[in-house]
Amino acid sequence: MSENIVHDNIAYPLYKHTKGGRLEYSYRGIVDSTIVEYILALAEANFSDSKEQIMVRKRVYFIIVECLQNITRHQDVYDDPDFDQSALFILKRKERSYSVTSANLIYDTAIESLRGKIEKINAMDADQLKAYAKEVLSNGTFSSKGGAGLGLIEMARKSGTKFQYEFVPTKYGMSMFYMNLEIPMSKEITLTRDPMRIPKIRDFRSLLQQCNVALMYSGTLTQGNLKNLLSILAKQINTTKLLKSRVNNLMIEMLQNILRFGNRREGDNPNGCFGMFVVSEDKKFLKLTSAMLVLTLTNVERVLEKFGWLQADVEDNTRKRLNYNAVARGLMFMGFQAGHAAAFLWGVFGIRAGTVTFGTMTAFLQLVGRVQRPIADFGRQVPAFITALTSVERLMDLQELEQEPLEAPVMLPGAPTITVSHVTYNYPGVSEPVLKDFSCTFPSGQMTA
Repeated sequence: MSENIVHDNIAYPLYKHTKGGRLEYSYRGIVDSTIVEYILALAEANFSDSKEQIMVRKRVYFIIVECLQNITRHQDVYDDPDFDQSALFILKRKERSYSVTSANLIYDTAIESLRGKIEKINAMDADQLKAYAKEVLSNGTFSSKGGAGLGLIEMARKSGTKFQYEFVPTKYGMSMFYMNLEIPMSKEITLTRDPMRIPKIRDFRSLLQQCNVALMYSGTLTQGNLKNLLSILAKQINTTKLLKSRVNNLMIEMLQNILRFGNRREGDNPNGCFGMFVVSEDKKFLKLTSAMLVLTLTNVERVLEKFGWLQADVEDNTRKRLNYNAVARGLMFMGFQAGHAAAFLWGVFGIRAGTVTFGTMTAFLQLVGRVQRPIADFGRQVPAFITALTSVERLMDLQELEQEPLEAPVMLPGAPTITVSHVTYNYPGVSEPVLKDFSCTFPSGQMTA
C-alpha cells in the first residue's frame, strides 16, 4: 500500500497497526449470541481458506469460542448510556502464531478471585493442568455463569502458552478485564512473551474508541467470508429498514471494489484480495471505510487519478438519481394536489348549483385521498425495487467472478540467481514506459535495493 495517501482517513492508522498481519478481525460492542454466531462463521470461513494444520485450526477455534462465551457470560453492565461499556474481541494471525484477545467489564469485587485462578493456571505445566482439570471436574462448584474456571484451564491446555491479562479501573466500581492468548502454529515453535502486549491492546482499544469504530476486518476477502462479514455488519447497524438497506448496498459496492481492483498478496487465497473494511458510528453518523492494496510501481498518480474518476462517476450517478427522485416526487405531489383541487372545485360548483350536498363533497374528497394513498405508496416502492435489483446484480457479479486457475508450484533447485535483460514495460494506454531497456542481476541471498 502506497504511503502517498490522504491521512484524513481512519483506515490509515488502523492499517499501520495491522501491517504485517495476514488476518485481523476486531469487534467492539455488545456481544450477544447472534454476534457470537456470526463471528464464529467468519472465523470458520477464514480457517477453511487457510493452509494451517487441522489441529491448529481446532485449537484456535476452541479458544475463540471460549473467549466469546466468557464475554457473554461474565460481562457486567451499568445503567448509564454515556458510559462506554463495549466489549472487545480481536483475532489476529501472525507469522508464527494466532493471537486471541478479549476485553469486557467486570465488577471490582470479582477481580481477586479471577486473578487467583489465572495465576494458578499460569504456574502449571501441561501435566499439572491435565490433573487440575480432572480435579475441577470432580470437585468444582458450578454456577449459572460457568464451570469454576474450567474454561480457562482448557484454554491454557489448548494454547500451550500462558495468559497475559490486566485489570484497568474505570468507574462505578468496575474494571476493564483484558486477556490475551497466543497459539503457536506448531508445537515446535516457542513464543517469546511480550510484556508490552496488553498495553498495545489497550492503546488499540483507545484508537477504536476515539474513532468510534465498531468493527474492523483486515485480511483476505473472498466470496466465502463476504457473506458472514455482511451479516455481522448488518447486525451491528441499528437504524431504520430503509437506511439499513441503503447501507447494505453501499457495503456490497465497497467490498466488491476490493475484490475487483485489489491486489493479491503472495501466500493469500488466490480467489481473494487483501483489504480492510471499517465501520464506525456515533449518535449522528455511520461511516464506512475501505482500503485495499493496489499495484502502482512508479505510477501512483495515475492510480490515484483513476480512483478519482471512479469517485466522480459515483458522485455524478448519485446526483442524477437524487435529482430524478426529487423531480418524480415533485410531479407526483403536484398531480395529487391538482386532483384534490379539482375534486374540491367540483364540489363547490355542485353545491352552488344544488346538485351536490356538502356531505357528498366531503365523502368524495375522502375517496380521492384513499385512491391516491396506495398509488403514492407504490411509487415509493419503485426506487427501493430498483435499488434491490441493483444489489442482486452486484451479488451475481461477485458469484460470476472468474477464479484464477490453481497451477502446480514449480520447485527450483537451490537458490537460483535471477537475471532480467533489456526489459521495457508501459501501462496500457500510456506512452511513457515505466521500465525502459532495464537489465539487472539479483544474486541469491543478497538484498538488492
